[in-house]
Amino acid sequence: MSYGNSVTEIFKNRAPLDAQLLEQELLLRQCLWQNAIIKDEVTSTNDIARELVASNIEEGTFVLANFQTKGRGRQNRSWEAPKNSSIFISIVLKPNSENNLGWIPLLVGLALRKSLEAETRKDIKIKWPNDLVLVENNQEFKFAGILVERIKNQVIAGVGINFDQEKEELPVSNASSLKQILQSSMTKESVIAAFLTELSARWLEENNASTWPTPSLVRDYKTNCITLNKKITAELPGGE
Repeated sequence: MSYGNSVTEIFKNRAPLDAQLLEQELLLRQCLWQNAIIKDEVTSTNDIARELVASNIEEGTFVLANFQTKGRGRQNRSWEAPKNSSIFISIVLKPNSENNLGWIPLLVGLALRKSLEAETRKDIKIKWPNDLVLVENNQEFKFAGILVERIKNQVIAGVGINFDQEKEELPVSNASSLKQILQSSMTKESVIAAFLTELSARWLEENNASTWPTPSLVRDYKTNCITLNKKITAELPGGE
């Protein structure tokens, strides 16, 4: 993978999230969800969203943070990143039926893939169950992950995106960040707004549909998941 000087010029500083700029981006896109809670440092955005669920917060409320001290992925794997270098977001969702739960991580992944592919103009795919990868030169570079947690009859959809990390700051050799795959200028706020706009519209459509998953959701997932028809190794809790 090769990157031009323009990438370095775009990411001159690791700035914290700008609440005013995010509000402008959400309004510009006419996003259905506008209720943002921005924190500088948290254990994890999912932890804060969990507290909000207990207070019966409105659907679509989302939590953002510049830094997580105890970020986690599936099976409690840690997610670490330098301050202001990543996008951490957790969204409160209220499924109309328990039958909807299994497809929620896949729907979130589809919305994230579509919005990021449009922003980066790169070939981005979903790697089951919860990763987004850049596909380039027959290689896969992970740069985003999804963690969905159920809290009673509600769901917290947590997303982490590597935004501005150098290669040496990434945890594994096949990881990447938006800084490395960038094709055009973007901000964290524009990425967040693009994702939320796509997810909110699709969630409203899917969650209110008479059948779940809808045929279009199944079709889109099959089209954009690179894991289908491949042999995989799944590690269960406990290492089996």
